[in-house]
Amino acid sequence: MRSPLNMLTKFVFPLLLIYFAYHSLGPVAGLVLFIIFLGLTVYSGRCWIFAARANKKYTQGDFNGALGDLAAAVAADPKSAAVRGNYAYLLLKLGHTEKAGAQIDIALKTAEHPRDKASMTVTKALVLWKQNRVDEAAAMLSDLLKTYETTDVYATLGFLYIAKGDQDEALEFNLKAKEYNGNNAIILDNLGTSYLLLEDYEKALEIYKEVMKLKPLFPEAYYNYGRALEKTGDLEKALHMVRHSLSLRFWNISTVERETVEAYLRQLEEMEKANRPENMPEELPETQPDD
Repeated sequence: MRSPLNMLTKFVFPLLLIYFAYHSLGPVAGLVLFIIFLGLTVYSGRCWIFAARANKKYTQGDFNGALGDLAAAVAADPKSAAVRGNYAYLLLKLGHTEKAGAQIDIALKTAEHPRDKASMTVTKALVLWKQNRVDEAAAMLSDLLKTYETTDVYATLGFLYIAKGDQDEALEFNLKAKEYNGNNAIILDNLGTSYLLLEDYEKALEIYKEVMKLKPLFPEAYYNYGRALEKTGDLEKALHMVRHSLSLRFWNISTVERETVEAYLRQLEEMEKANRPENMPEELPETQPDD
């Protein structure tokens, strides 16, 4: 938020100067000063102009274009921690893990607002996870959660506990996360995954029915729902869900890779093929007992 002093310095004083120039030196001098002021304002606001362009391109699906504009925004205002944090996050999503790590470290050092720092800490934890430093990532968010409880922290930490491999610990945490926000699809997906890994397929199925009501837009939800359906005997619906999963975009921070889902789909298709009537063994004719 701009302070009153900054507002005076950036806008009020220059406008007063233009006003006095207009009345003291004439319209031409006033117009010249106004054009200079307008140019300087646009120049100093380049960072946010680039950031706005990046946001528009992102919503239109031009992710590399958005990345380029965010890079330009950072170059225009290197001290803007918020913009650099967004740049780091998009770098990570698009697979530039090491560059993202370098940028988020700078952003964390320059961030002033606690909320910005917390959001950037989640990004830093995701970078650590992609660098196979899962324990460090989980510890970082566990510490953050003590002072800053948000859905994003619960959702990210829930997956990190799963990735650590202690599924009982992960289940305990993900149940707690559901109590915090039971209407978040990622939190519910984490809980469903915990049940899947503990082979409690009926509970997993129950959770994924809740997830589907939220109409998630990430592929993991449909892939994991397919797993629960297959384990509980609904192969046809499992195939549908896994195919739908593959219609969605996978990111560098997706918790399952496209190749894993494709391999699972092939497995399900083989199971379906084996269950077709033409592939079932013929029944032997009944033999008549000897007289």
